[in-house]
Amino acid sequence: MPDTLCVMVAAVRPDRFGGGLAARVLTALRDRSVEAGLRRVIAPVRPTLKARYPLTAMEDFAGWTRPDGLHLDPWIRTHQRLGATVFAPAPRSMVITGTVAEWEAWAGMAFPRTGGYVVPGALDLVEIDRERDRGVYAESNLWMRHL
Repeated sequence: MPDTLCVMVAAVRPDRFGGGLAARVLTALRDRSVEAGLRRVIAPVRPTLKARYPLTAMEDFAGWTRPDGLHLDPWIRTHQRLGATVFAPAPRSMVITGTVAEWEAWAGMAFPRTGGYVVPGALDLVEIDRERDRGVYAESNLWMRHL
């Protein structure tokens, strides 16, 4: 018998940021889950500020808090204010593979050698393998539990 709702995406258009829509969507999903008799609501959350720290492991980033005890990241704080808690890293939440040429086009930068690269907006490094003509981005997120 199902007992958990997993929120895979809750997105707001950029022109609607700051209006409280994300919190309303998350609250509505939680309420509907309770009405349906589900005991848990979980979500793999993509922290807004993590892209500023791509060399920091998600396990470490997960513990970064402000003096008030809430998380440093505003999207994580939104979930926390709705009663959610961080319970584990979500490794490889999204994996994107492509050729080196595709990655150079997507990132707007050159990848001249095999290795890990910091790409603007990416939470983790993009791993480039020139010999295999392959780039892989495996993004970690944080599992949060609302119920």
